[in-house]
Amino acid sequence: MTSHSVEQNLMQEALGVVELFTPRFTYDANGNVEYIGLAEPGTADDTPGWMIRKIVYDAQQRPVAIKFADGSSKFGRVWSACASYTFL
Repeated sequence: MTSHSVEQNLMQEALGVVELFTPRFTYDANGNVEYIGLAEPGTADDTPGWMIRKIVYDAQQRPVAIKFADGSSKFGRVWSACASYTFL
């Protein structure tokens, strides 16, 4: 499975319908997708309006959990600060 298809599958499973939103990704040191962000098209990375999720991996680099920034599925986070949130 290619990295692109893994990203698409994770987004579809974690976030549902994604075609209506602008996606963003960050990667960890192992090349795994770590953070996924979605916002309405035109939302700047440094403004509130993002829903951000974090993918948690086990020691074998398998995804085992997907968590929300500050435990919220609302579109009110800032993408450029994605690593600063608490993920619940």
